[in-house]
Amino acid sequence: MAEDSSSNLSTTNCSGNSCVTIARLSLHVADDEYARLVNVLSEDEKERSLRRLPEVRRRAVVSRGRLRVLLGRLIGVSPEEVALTTGRYGKPYLSELHQSSIQFNVAHSMDEAVVAVSHQGAIGVDLEKRKTTHNQRWAHLMAPTIFSESEMTQHVEGRGRLSPEEILDCWVAKEAVLKAIGTGIGDKLRTCQLPADLPRFKMSVDAEASSCRLATVVFKDQDFFPGNKIGITLIDLGEGTHLAVARPGQICKLAVRSFDSILHDGLMEG
Repeated sequence: MAEDSSSNLSTTNCSGNSCVTIARLSLHVADDEYARLVNVLSEDEKERSLRRLPEVRRRAVVSRGRLRVLLGRLIGVSPEEVALTTGRYGKPYLSELHQSSIQFNVAHSMDEAVVAVSHQGAIGVDLEKRKTTHNQRWAHLMAPTIFSESEMTQHVEGRGRLSPEEILDCWVAKEAVLKAIGTGIGDKLRTCQLPADLPRFKMSVDAEASSCRLATVVFKDQDFFPGNKIGITLIDLGEGTHLAVARPGQICKLAVRSFDSILHDGLMEG
C-alpha cells in the first residue's frame, strides 16, 4: 500500500514561509501547567470543555490551550489574544483580525497531539496511535467504511485482506485530505481515492526539513473539490504512530518539531 520513499528524501533548511511544520505535543502536563492552560481558553472553550467526560476534558483543554500558546508564539500575541474562527464544518482558522497567512490543522490520538502549520495554502493532518484493538477483525470491519468499491478491488484483489497497519495508513491519509479541504469527515471517506503508491517518509523530531513527494488524490465526484489538486504523504515517526499530511501540490518541504523547540526558536526561518 505505502511506498517507503526514505531513500528519495532530501534535507534542506526550512524557511518559515515555505515549509510545513508539524508540532508534536504531549497531552500529559503537570497540574500547574494545566491550570495555566485553562486560563488561556476563551469562555466558550471553557464551557465546551465542561461538557466532556473528565478524562477527555483534560486532554481537550491541554490540546486547545497548547494550540493557543503555539499560535500566539508564531503571530506575536499572547495565547489569550489568539482569535479563532471556524468554517462551516467546524475547521478552526486564525481570525482575519490577525492578518496572518498561517493556516493550521490539529489532530490527536490518546496522549499525543500534532499541529500542522503552513504559510502557503490549506493544510490537513491526521494522527492515529496503534492500539491493541486494531487487529485483523477490526481491519476487516473498517475496510468497507474507508474504501470505495473500486479501491476494495484494487487493494484486496489477489491478497485477500489488508493488515491493520495498512488500514490505519489509509484512514489517516483520507482524513488528512478531507481536513485540508475543510468539508468535514462525515461519510466522505469513500469519496476520495488514494493512489496505490502512497508515499511514506521516515522523519525525526527536530531534524532538518525534508523535501517530500506528495501523491495526488482522486475524487470520485469531480465536483466535490473543483479547486487545486490535493497531495498526500505518510510520515513515519515509528512508535506505532500513523501520521499523514495533505496539502495542494506535488512537493512539500516538511519539518517535524517538538512543541518546546518551536516555543524557543519559532519556525527557524532562513
